Amino acid sequence: MKYARSASIMLLAVALAVTGCSASPAAPTAAHTAAATPEDLVAAAQKEGSVRVYSSLSEGDQKKLAAGFQEKYGISVESLRLGGTTLPTRFESETAAGSPSGDVLLSTTLDFLLKATDEGALVPFTDSGVPAMLSGLPPTAELNQYAGIPMFQVLSTGFIYNTGMVSPADIPTSWQDLVASPLAGKTCAVSPDTSESLMVFMASLRNAGGDGVLSKLGSKIARWYPSVIPMNEAVASGECALGLNSAEFFAHAMKAKGAAVEFAAAPTAVYPVVGVAVAGAAQHPNAARLFMLYSLSSEGGATVNDVSIGSYGAMDAAKYPAGFSVLSPADQKAALGESADIMKLLGL
Repeated sequence: MKYARSASIMLLAVALAVTGCSASPAAPTAAHTAAATPEDLVAAAQKEGSVRVYSSLSEGDQKKLAAGFQEKYGISVESLRLGGTTLPTRFESETAAGSPSGDVLLSTTLDFLLKATDEGALVPFTDSGVPAMLSGLPPTAELNQYAGIPMFQVLSTGFIYNTGMVSPADIPTSWQDLVASPLAGKTCAVSPDTSESLMVFMASLRNAGGDGVLSKLGSKIARWYPSVIPMNEAVASGECALGLNSAEFFAHAMKAKGAAVEFAAAPTAVYPVVGVAVAGAAQHPNAARLFMLYSLSSEGGATVNDVSIGSYGAMDAAKYPAGFSVLSPADQKAALGESADIMKLLGL
């Protein structure tokens, strides 16, 4: 299979120079203490003046969230978009070296967030002081199996298709239908080794249908991409008729700009989840906690999320898609442990 690569869309490689021996993680700071009231928190955060955010949100979403926060509180936001495993790697390296790092993290890598919280590199949500200031947060918005990390965003995923090449009636209703349909050789996908959620998705297909499902699916993928954006663009241009595992909001945004694309539910899906946490050694601990408070609120979540296009905020937990669930840490680890076998079965 040809693996499509484009320098223009590859993630920016970040070089980290660490001199000498690795230092112990920085001692917890005032991020572990809480202002008595939201007003106290705002005052303390404004005194700090800025906040550094490491995020795996799309670039557009991160800009919207940062702009809303800055407009509301007058606190500048330094945002760094880090996709895939780049965010955990950078944060862990900087923390180990005692170097300045992200004050608040928005990450899809839940096992990293759990590990960092257990090790003290991230502040447990219950110790952040934010829950007491956040009215109405549904209990289901907190990942109890992942140290109670709150979910900032849950995304609906499925098929993206070119409306000039595919009709709604052509959309497969099972994965067996897909590998047997004329669309099979016109289908594109993102390589699962670029995302934990994609690898977990492939592991779930294997668990449900055996090795044969993955080997047949892999043989029918016309082209593999390194990220969802170029795959979506390929569908819009007609290079592919159908794309796997695209987020619903992507299709809506492209359609609004005139692209001949539409979204359709897939037979099964793994929903990417973005968790939010404050760094234990945050240089701007109050601003970090205020940013978390804002992002989890209805106001902050609405800067990015919209249930009507498959993007759910923390306050939308009661409206999560039917069948939504998050794998336990043990099941997640087991699924990721199949990565080498999965890549081989897919022919990658």
